Amino acid sequence: MDKITQLLKDYHHKVFSVHGATAKGVDWNDEYEVLLRYDKMLKVVEMDFYDGPERPTLLDVGCGWGGMEKRALDLVLPIDITGVDVVEEMILHAKGEFPVFTFKAADVFAMEETEAYDFVVCNAILTQKHDVSIPEMERFSKRLISKMFSLCRYGIAFNMMSTRVNYTVGNLFYQNPLELFTWLLNEVSPRVILDHGYSSLASGRGKYYDFTAYVYKH
Repeated sequence: MDKITQLLKDYHHKVFSVHGATAKGVDWNDEYEVLLRYDKMLKVVEMDFYDGPERPTLLDVGCGWGGMEKRALDLVLPIDITGVDVVEEMILHAKGEFPVFTFKAADVFAMEETEAYDFVVCNAILTQKHDVSIPEMERFSKRLISKMFSLCRYGIAFNMMSTRVNYTVGNLFYQNPLELFTWLLNEVSPRVILDHGYSSLASGRGKYYDFTAYVYKH
């Protein structure tokens, strides 16, 4: 396990042990905020050129205690989800709470590319930096995005903090959306959608602190 994955594992183990299966248990302060991001991840399957199965498979990288899986059940979405996370306690909870889905305690970087899924998503992992340097996080984020893309048949979705803000927080990782868009087009796929237009507050009048990227193969 690499340094950053271990750091994230230790941090989220502590957060989950304090807050449990709640929005705060996956390091979100507000329930609306986390549900909005779950919905953004699940929208990856909504593409006009998708010609796969009616019930696609989706890999949720860093699934935590299964919050996005609960959202999918609440919305009655026709999708088969496999969640992976390095925090064993979270996976144990998810297995007990949502037996309709599959959960594994695993490091995504150790997964074989033959274990493919129609879609792969990663919510709120690449937004964190903690005490890691920016160059280290840049390398980690590109490595994770590339790994996700190698595991998908159709497309991936992930979110990142945007540099288009009026202030930053030291423990978060901010990405220039234009630079990321260029890298995705040049190094990953010509089919890229960047959603930089949603509010971070329930009122709809908040600043846009993060954005979601969708990258497709077909």
